[in-house]
Amino acid sequence: MFINPYKIIFFRNGMPLLANVAGTSQSIPMGDADLVLIETAALHAGLPVPQIADEIAQQPLLTSVFTHLDYAKVTQRLQQYVDVGALLTEAVAEPPVITAKSLSELSSLQTNPLLSSVTTVPDALRLSTHFSVSLTAQGFVAWSAAVNEFVSLTALDVMCLLGFGEGKSLASVLQQKPFLQTQQANLEEKVALWFAAGLLAPKKEVIAQTELDLQPFQTDTQHALTLDIPKDWQQTSKDQRIPVYFVPHMENHFPLALGVLYSALLAYEDGVLTDTFNFIPLNYMKPDALFNGPYRKFGPGVWLFSNYMWSIDLNLQISQAVVQHNAGNYTIHGGPSTPDYPHACEAFLAENPSIDIAVHGEGEITITEIFATLQRTAKGRIEADLRKLASVTGLTYRERTTGRFLRTADRERMKSPDAVPSPYLSGLFDAYQGRVEAAIIETNRGCPYGCTFCDWGSATNQKIRKFDLERVKDEITWIGENKIRVMWIADANYGLYDRDIEISQFIVDTKKRYGYPQEIVVNYTKNSTWRLVEIIKIFTEGGIIGQGIISIQTTDEKTLEVINRKNIRTQRYDELAQAFTDLNLPLSTDLMIGLPGMTLASFQADLQRYIDMDVSVKAYPTQLLPNSPMAAPDYLEKYEIKADEHGFLTSTYSYTPADLKKMKALYEVYVMADGYGLLRYVMRYLQWEYQVAAGQFMHDLLDDCTAEPDRYPLLTWAVRFFNSDKSMPCGWQAFYAQVSQYLQARYQVAIDTGWQTVFKVNTAAMPDDAVSYPKQIALDHDFVTYFKAASQVLSHSEESVQPLMTLSPASMTFTDPNRLASVDLNSAQYDSHQYFWELHSAVARPKSLAEFAA
Repeated sequence: MFINPYKIIFFRNGMPLLANVAGTSQSIPMGDADLVLIETAALHAGLPVPQIADEIAQQPLLTSVFTHLDYAKVTQRLQQYVDVGALLTEAVAEPPVITAKSLSELSSLQTNPLLSSVTTVPDALRLSTHFSVSLTAQGFVAWSAAVNEFVSLTALDVMCLLGFGEGKSLASVLQQKPFLQTQQANLEEKVALWFAAGLLAPKKEVIAQTELDLQPFQTDTQHALTLDIPKDWQQTSKDQRIPVYFVPHMENHFPLALGVLYSALLAYEDGVLTDTFNFIPLNYMKPDALFNGPYRKFGPGVWLFSNYMWSIDLNLQISQAVVQHNAGNYTIHGGPSTPDYPHACEAFLAENPSIDIAVHGEGEITITEIFATLQRTAKGRIEADLRKLASVTGLTYRERTTGRFLRTADRERMKSPDAVPSPYLSGLFDAYQGRVEAAIIETNRGCPYGCTFCDWGSATNQKIRKFDLERVKDEITWIGENKIRVMWIADANYGLYDRDIEISQFIVDTKKRYGYPQEIVVNYTKNSTWRLVEIIKIFTEGGIIGQGIISIQTTDEKTLEVINRKNIRTQRYDELAQAFTDLNLPLSTDLMIGLPGMTLASFQADLQRYIDMDVSVKAYPTQLLPNSPMAAPDYLEKYEIKADEHGFLTSTYSYTPADLKKMKALYEVYVMADGYGLLRYVMRYLQWEYQVAAGQFMHDLLDDCTAEPDRYPLLTWAVRFFNSDKSMPCGWQAFYAQVSQYLQARYQVAIDTGWQTVFKVNTAAMPDDAVSYPKQIALDHDFVTYFKAASQVLSHSEESVQPLMTLSPASMTFTDPNRLASVDLNSAQYDSHQYFWELHSAVARPKSLAEFAA
């Protein structure tokens, strides 16, 4: 039997695994005894399983430590290695050539940095991010990025290293594996050298979100409503009035939609509705707390739900539960996920018999008119006066006696959005019982575009109405005073007006005064250049986490025509990208996967376009919104649109389900290769000097790793697993060695000093906790000059690129301002269109400072 050199041992999900890097065979958990078995098998290559078992039986560790393993169990385990391909009947024809040195050999070299780097070893250590153990005929080895050498390891060494896992002290390891103390000499010295070699690293810095306080918020009394409204349900008295329940869906957001409904109801005709209705304070509660708290106290009432994609399922469950408990409850549903199209709305009501009224469009005025029709019957049921209800525009309702659905005329939009008081400034959120992280405001309402995939323009009839500027500023001040970290601006096109620049500066000034808000999430305008650049510049200089986002969706002319988006000029995006590049500001774009009219070729062309512009891409699957023009029955039929049970498109006239699957897979390759940058410079060099377009390269790589996943296992790992795992088993040098092999075989490129320079740059750009930063590297050719010149040439003309190999030697420096090599990357900022992975250099994409590094 022979060891499979393409198997590795690494640590995942709290345990060591024996795995195939490409993921083409089953991984099996590894115990300490397994390491003795595999080491012995490696050192006795060519023997059959029974003879290997005989050799294992003679190992001292089996007689002193692993005494539970008898001959039968050893033989059985060896057969499992055969079953998963770790032991082979024939030797691999061309195994990887690995030359390893022992730690003693490395530390004896007077020029080796290990001698000077061993200082204080942290008490708690973990396996480094890219740590893995490779199997060779000589035993175990692991790559050391600190010294660019493979380090040889014994089975006992690997047992000790794996004991550190995701973070332990040596004392804890020895407590768990006490035999190491007697079997290993100079263990503390070894651990120090492993640490210096980068096999072990300090525990990841976990950037936990600041624990959000559960405390009342403050509103200036001059803005608060004059009505005496209790701040929480416990203080609210039970009386003969009809209770009204508002149902928020997220603890960490103020529920703006429900807040404006609450505000509208309280303000209606100077509070007249409070004579009939007991408005339960707007507090966040989980469903069981809502049922066992306010509902148990006040009993059946009116329930208000605002349905969004992320809340509708829970809202429907709560609605059904309260009506099943007591038919006297009355439920009203609105929001963008409440269907508006007549047939869809009737089907929605038929599927959900707990719903009494579905509200269409803006709900602030509608809800007050609905409440003016509600009353409690002699039997205690809450019902609407159907004669009055029929005159309320903008709703579909169920006649309880007949079960019929009746739809009223469409409602006109409010002439002034300021007609309803701000829930922030009215004090309605002062006692919101949630650990709030984000607040949502509107500076205007409406959208001038009618994109078929979106319900924004159709819902607002394409007219924009602004909120009073002082009201907007007062809400921003409220957010700052109450220390809300994230502010959403819920405009469809922020940056459309000159005053948006003034608002942006006011946000920055508010942060300077109060320390908050710290992050802005916004939908930027589609047809603007200079305003958006000015806004992002203001945010960036003011220390606000944010980035320029252009919602391009697609640049394919046919698809733009199908989705009614041709009135958005794509050349404006090109101007915008250039302006951001000139100012060195972060910019990204949104694309949609699977729009009707799109093909695999057109999606690949979109990715290619933004690679050429050096703008990062975030792409999202197309979902059928119930009130979008795309959901109209005639549109669905015309473009042969099919969707799954969640509304995500699965096929249209222009692509099949298989095409859509390929688009999604291609995007994942893009995320790895260009988003996180694993092949950012490789792809561009291949395109600039070998005329292989980056989009075609990604397509080829996807096809090749699918067809022959084991041929270049580390490339397959990158394609299949990197985006979720954020590591490179065996280290970056091994990965780029396989990239080199792939390029030579696929495109017949010759690896010269130009390619060596590119590989060196791409390797150095990848964060590695075995490396200290800043790091300077010497290059055969001036890559910074080359990259900047090539980018400019391709942006402005068809001129040829000056070959990299014609440039003189130079150096490059890589820094880690976002602490990517040391933080737990599961600690991410609230909402980011940026890929935080590639290290900073003179040619890296501009990025705002990540929240975890701020």
